[in-house]
Amino acid sequence: MAPEFRRDFRFEPTFTAFFAGGLFQVGAVLPDTEYTGDPLRPGPQRRDPVTHELVWKIAVLDPGERNPRRRAYEVLLLSNTEPVPTTPEIAPGMRPIELTGLMVTPRVGGQGEFKYLTWSVRAKGYAPGARTPSGPVKPSA
Repeated sequence: MAPEFRRDFRFEPTFTAFFAGGLFQVGAVLPDTEYTGDPLRPGPQRRDPVTHELVWKIAVLDPGERNPRRRAYEVLLLSNTEPVPTTPEIAPGMRPIELTGLMVTPRVGGQGEFKYLTWSVRAKGYAPGARTPSGPVKPSA
């Protein structure tokens, strides 16, 4: 079945255009699994409806987001193998990252009369030698 054009349309901005303030990963790469209702029996790992690749998720902090309540969210990584971060940690469980193959889809967030524009963010993986807003990431000694 062909993807529905308008429903599955994804913008493909450059990483630096969309994440001008950089991006930080918090925690590990996890498989995105189907919900089963039983935490002891997770469902199968999801596949992206457009690319048909396995979906992985990472928690990120976006310093460029103006609203502090929306700075932390999940980014979906599309890969048939588990993506491995390419940068060292700067604190336990936290690392600056840069993503390749960025795809974003606008969506409506919030409830009732308090709605706002938000984004569903997907990427193909990690860029080698990610940069911070102040320059290249320096490996720790």
